[in-house]
Amino acid sequence: MADQWDDFGRFEEMMNRMFEAVWGRPQRPLLSSGEKGEITPRGARQPFVDVTETDEEVIATAEMPGLEKQDIKINVTDDRLEISAETKHEEKKEEKGYVYRERRSGSYYRMITLPSPVDPDNSKASYKNGILEVKMPKTEIKKKKPLKVE
Repeated sequence: MADQWDDFGRFEEMMNRMFEAVWGRPQRPLLSSGEKGEITPRGARQPFVDVTETDEEVIATAEMPGLEKQDIKINVTDDRLEISAETKHEEKKEEKGYVYRERRSGSYYRMITLPSPVDPDNSKASYKNGILEVKMPKTEIKKKKPLKVE
């Protein structure tokens, strides 16, 4: 299994070099499971996430079935989206002659580097039918100011 992740890492590096050759600058990955050195919670599932970008906003849509709204935690910075969730469910039925008890728990975790800077304060999230949607308005990209070396 580790060899597959090594192959994937090499493929990602190759794609980044290709983008840099075509566009002349390094490209930030559109989807990323995290930054180098990041520790992902053991056993956490990574939800499938689609990221789309319009002129006004960045929209992330994540598949996270089986959760309640209150189970989901979202952190947005100007360049990253972090989604996590933890759920625990216990079901117990007692009938004549037997006791049925089932426990389930699970967690999700995903960190995504966003393709454009966004405004965390005006971002909005909604969750319906197992789909989380996070809408993040873009911020104005500030122009570079040349500095004179003294």
